[in-house]
This record gives sequence, C-alpha cells and structure tokens, in this order.
Amino acid sequence: MALQLIDLNVDVEYIEVDVSRVPYSFTLKLLDKTYTFTVKYNDAGGFYTIDLYDANGNPLVFGEPVRYGRPLFNVVEDERFPIPVIIPSCITRDDISEVTPENFGRDVKLYLHDRKVE
Repeated sequence: MALQLIDLNVDVEYIEVDVSRVPYSFTLKLLDKTYTFTVKYNDAGGFYTIDLYDANGNPLVFGEPVRYGRPLFNVVEDERFPIPVIIPSCITRDDISEVTPENFGRDVKLYLHDRKVE
C-alpha cells in the first residue's frame, strides 16, 4: 500500500501489520523476491519480533526485535535479504519514540526505504 504525503508530493510505501492477529504470518513480494514474515509479541520483554523466511520457507532471521527508527535485518546483509530497508517509524506524529501495542500497525508502520549502495 502506498500513502501519498501531500507536503512532500511523494509516495511512501509500508508493510501492513495487524497487531490484533499477532502471532501471525504473511507472505509479501518485495521487488523481485517473496518473503514470509512472522510477527510475534514477547510478553516477558514487552516488544515485538519478526521472523523472516525466504520463498522456500528457509529461515533467514528468528526473533528480530522491532525497534523504533532502527532498520530491520540490518545485522546481516546478503543477496537473500530484502532490497528495501525496512524501518519501523511514524510519519504522522513526532511524539512517538518506541513501538508499542497501542501504536504498532496504526501510527508506527514498517516503512520501505531505498537501500543506498556505495
């Protein structure tokens, strides 16, 4: 889904997350590759995690914490991982600094950003 920012006149793409369904999995095509995301909530730690699988169901990452403003799957980068950078953030409010059950999927979304290749 794309959201157009009127002031910036650009489309912003993000991955939909439905926290009412957690834990759950969904499959998504990002550019030329298909991935399965499994969204979970860690009750003991009070945070969300995401498991990432390739199109064949092979695990790429287990338990990646969803941290506000920090790219997902940034620790390991190779050709198996999504090309866009996925960053949990909010573009409609400036008073949010963490991912919570109250804001994840509503205000805080998994925004897709171009990966800068040097």
